[in-house]
Amino acid sequence: MGVSLVTSTIDNILDLLKNNNMQPGDKLPTVDNLAVKFKVGHSTVREALKALSAQNILAIRQGSGTFVSQKNGISNDPLGIGMMGEDVSTIFDMLTVRLIFEPEIAAIAAQKATLKNIRQINELCLMVEELIRAEKNYDDEDNLFHSAIGNASGNKIIYKITQIIHTSIKKNIFITDNSLCEETMLTHRQIARAIANGDSAGAKNGMIIHLNAQREFLLKNYDLQT
Repeated sequence: MGVSLVTSTIDNILDLLKNNNMQPGDKLPTVDNLAVKFKVGHSTVREALKALSAQNILAIRQGSGTFVSQKNGISNDPLGIGMMGEDVSTIFDMLTVRLIFEPEIAAIAAQKATLKNIRQINELCLMVEELIRAEKNYDDEDNLFHSAIGNASGNKIIYKITQIIHTSIKKNIFITDNSLCEETMLTHRQIARAIANGDSAGAKNGMIIHLNAQREFLLKNYDLQT
């Protein structure tokens, strides 16, 4: 099997995704179908799928098939935050970055959100609340809530930026020891409601309050230089 054959198959699969406007979660044709379509062997298709999965473009689920990845080709930790450990100053720095970007992103989302976007944001808002009330881990759903707001902006680059910076979400929840749960529920509701109502100022303000609560917690409980 030549490397060039695998490479051309990768290019063909990427073209398939683009030409069909396939979105995260969409299922690809089977290996058999792809092999016939691209006139290559099954092993070539599998190698191509494996390579795209390693790049977080596709997600291979044993027994279910191959899907467009929710990670949109973004590496698991592109900023190398994992290598910085659980240092509070790093988390504080990430909150500063989030305060620069996310209030404006929420404001844009209030202007651009579709009914589908609004429904998704509201569903995730409720999911986070349910998990908090059940005293269960909610960092993944919190991550998805903020990413959904980025997606609602209608800007593909903004969406990718939100996915990258939300590597920090789990660390934020860990470091605040879940002490801001009530605040999270209230401000998430405020943000979701403002976006649904097309209220840019309300969405922006809600996001500032939400993120600043975490910032104030860190300043109050840790010895940080500002």
